[in-house]
Amino acid sequence: MIRSRSGLTSVKGMGLNVFSVDELDTIHHGACHILKHTGVLVEHEEAAERFSSAGALVKRKGLNWLVKIPEWLVTESIRSVAKSVTYYGRDPAKDFYMQKGHVGFSTFGEQVNVIDPDTRECRNSVKKDCDNIYRLVDALDGLAWCQRTVCPGDKPAVSQAVHNFESLLTNNSKHITIGMVDRKSVETMVKMAAAAMGGMDQLRERPICTCSCCVTSPLTLVSQFCETLIAALEAGVNVDIMAMALSGGTGPVTLAGTIVQTIAEHLSGLVLAQIVRKGSNVTFGSCSTIMDLKTGLTSVGAPEWSMVGTAIVKMAQYYGVPCRIGSGVSDSKMPDSQAGYEFALNALPSALAGANMIFGAGGLETGLTFDYAKLIMDHECITNIHKMIIGGTIDDESMVLNLIDEIGPGGSYLTHMHTFEHTRSQSQAIVFDRKTREQWLQSSNGRDLTEMAYEKAKRILDDHKPVALRAGAEETIKDLLAEFESSM
Repeated sequence: MIRSRSGLTSVKGMGLNVFSVDELDTIHHGACHILKHTGVLVEHEEAAERFSSAGALVKRKGLNWLVKIPEWLVTESIRSVAKSVTYYGRDPAKDFYMQKGHVGFSTFGEQVNVIDPDTRECRNSVKKDCDNIYRLVDALDGLAWCQRTVCPGDKPAVSQAVHNFESLLTNNSKHITIGMVDRKSVETMVKMAAAAMGGMDQLRERPICTCSCCVTSPLTLVSQFCETLIAALEAGVNVDIMAMALSGGTGPVTLAGTIVQTIAEHLSGLVLAQIVRKGSNVTFGSCSTIMDLKTGLTSVGAPEWSMVGTAIVKMAQYYGVPCRIGSGVSDSKMPDSQAGYEFALNALPSALAGANMIFGAGGLETGLTFDYAKLIMDHECITNIHKMIIGGTIDDESMVLNLIDEIGPGGSYLTHMHTFEHTRSQSQAIVFDRKTREQWLQSSNGRDLTEMAYEKAKRILDDHKPVALRAGAEETIKDLLAEFESSM
């Protein structure tokens, strides 16, 4: 597949191979060693019991359980996990196919601040921002799915996730990914998704959402992780296992150490998922990067983020499972040249490595702040990355030897019908500028890229309307939200 409305491309033109098979084997065996000898800490009794019943060695450790997973159980779980996943959209035209070689992009999540597109001040995000951003994501064809991008900070903390999901369902028709929550929230969101799809049977047939379950580094499965994973899988909803080790902080300072720990964390979640529901869809996810040891802060603009991410991509391909990699967020506090540089530096290698899902568009300040202009600028960079990884076909038809012979030395291709018919095959500049200085001054009055991007975002929000929910669904979803809030 070359391109679809879902923002999907297939890696066939360019690729990135960073590890030998022997090196991938070494990482795998290292991860299995960690799981068997070091183990993972599990804070959830039901999850510990499930591990024990499947053959893991489980011992009580204070209020929690230390779980040591034998290699045969890891191997069996890898064998049973789904090897390709369809991320269904509420709009079937926006389905996203998670297969080897297919690459798609989306936003970062869940950011708590937003740069207001009118005042340009950084403020806490509110639910209205959720509505606007998800409508913007729905409109941008280069984005393959819709993530829980910002936090509805004006809503009670206990119900923010459910409010966010209501906004995702009503303002977007692409596949949805959400973060960890409690069991009751998952159950309510599943009912909302079922209402949007016409019933639970329809939702199980076409699950339109995925729960992202984040391992706490180092090597800890907290109660929230276990509750979310178990509740989601029992409802027939996809899960992805996220790891966020910080090299030098919550992971070894050597990148190889962080990589092998991250893989062990992934595999612990994958094993639990297969114990809960054999054959279930599981995606490897990673935001592992470095802790900047000068400041003690996470750095996502650093090249190490991409270096670890590409390693996780290659290990996911080694296991034959889809992957979702954080990449493209900037450490910058505003949509400036640093933000553009760091997006391209990190997103391009992840794409060339074949990451199925790359999320980070629109993200600033290490993922704390969303910016509308950065999303528009990142989206244009994404379309150019798609162009690069598609590559070109070399054959008799594409070399057009007959045309070259017809035009001959000194001729012109500009007015030939062949050029007219293939004009749209070239990359296009939308907010990026390719004009002369005089043309730029005339067309934009000298406004810079950031200003043009803010304006484009506003135009989209003025014009775009997502595919409407089925009759009665919006009212049912609002009733479920109200019922959830009253119960809390």
